[in-house]
Amino acid sequence: MLSWFSKISPQRRSLLLLAIIYIGYISLGLPDTILGVAWNTIHIELNQPVAYAGILTIILTFCSAISSFFSGTILRKFGTGCLLTACGFVTGFSLLGFGLAPAFWCLLLLVIPLGFGQGAIDTGMNYYVAKHYTSRDMNWLHCCWGIGASLGPAIVTTMLSAGTSWRWSYIVIACAQVCFSLMFLSTLPLWNDAAAAKTNGSVEKAAANQKPKRDSRFWYCTAMFFVYTGFEASIGLWAYIFLVKCRGISAEMAGYSVAAYWGTLTAGRFLIGLFANRIGNKRQIFYSMLSALACGVLMAIPNLPWLTLAAIWLLGFSNAPFYPAMMHATPERVDDVTTATLIGYQGSAAMLGVMVIPPSFGFIASHLSFELLPYLVILLPALIFTLQIKVDGFLLKKQSLCLDHK
Repeated sequence: MLSWFSKISPQRRSLLLLAIIYIGYISLGLPDTILGVAWNTIHIELNQPVAYAGILTIILTFCSAISSFFSGTILRKFGTGCLLTACGFVTGFSLLGFGLAPAFWCLLLLVIPLGFGQGAIDTGMNYYVAKHYTSRDMNWLHCCWGIGASLGPAIVTTMLSAGTSWRWSYIVIACAQVCFSLMFLSTLPLWNDAAAAKTNGSVEKAAANQKPKRDSRFWYCTAMFFVYTGFEASIGLWAYIFLVKCRGISAEMAGYSVAAYWGTLTAGRFLIGLFANRIGNKRQIFYSMLSALACGVLMAIPNLPWLTLAAIWLLGFSNAPFYPAMMHATPERVDDVTTATLIGYQGSAAMLGVMVIPPSFGFIASHLSFELLPYLVILLPALIFTLQIKVDGFLLKKQSLCLDHK
């Protein structure tokens, strides 16, 4: 197999592998958003309360967080290709089990390996792209997740509209995951060859024997992910209620605005990817949170509902580069031995942020007022600014404005 790949030039091998990673990340996004559409049918067929979807979501997110937490160690020992191949099969067969599950307790068991598999795949792909590709490629990688996250509900909706059981939706997506794993397996020599070409094997050997360095910058980077994903998810979860209850906007327009928020997040990653290599990771992070803070100020202005709507739409675009730029900046901030571990910790913190911050804000706002949402949009980016200064220093210094090249 390697002899066949060796006939391709190194540049084309790199492009081929990047295309495989993109397809894989679309596949990763497919199951992430289907439960919300399928659950209305699932809970009726399995005779379970509607609220039980929350139990599945919490278990899935928690297992993904644990998986990401330990993925760095596994990556350093077994390599990215092996990890993605194994976890792809785990994810695919877990989804197949969802489609065949006779009772709710089966879903509770199956969501555990599904979460572990998804967390490891996410960490593995982010690590590989951060190490071997550019900031532009990282932005487009996360754009691919948005494509998959949009296609998943569309697949479920289409099949349900055609009168097909929700089970077939999971089976179809499970087959896609298994095919994705077979693709990884068949190209495993390509992964190993590409990594060796970049590093001459020295880094991998050193990484397998040395311990990662967990200094203050390590934990500041981890905290930035916790805060950011909680911020991003809070907007997606509570913007609808804020628009309807606090700004008097119609339910239909509020719904479209939330959809636009996620849409501009995905589109923004594609557009910013065109210029990401010239802008650099640090400035993408800096201007992302600066514009998000400005959107929070606009949201806080009362009696101008059109301005609030514009701020919500712009928030998606503002947030677009943050996650990929942070992931891609990881090898620049820590040594080679620590990179895989930090990416795993960042992914784990990101999932925990989604679990903690949105429900915590919802609890507080339900007892006080959802008028607090704009102040959350101001507070959290400001906190991220502070953490970034701790990690990268004051970005306005001349030497900090140089271009980041990968």
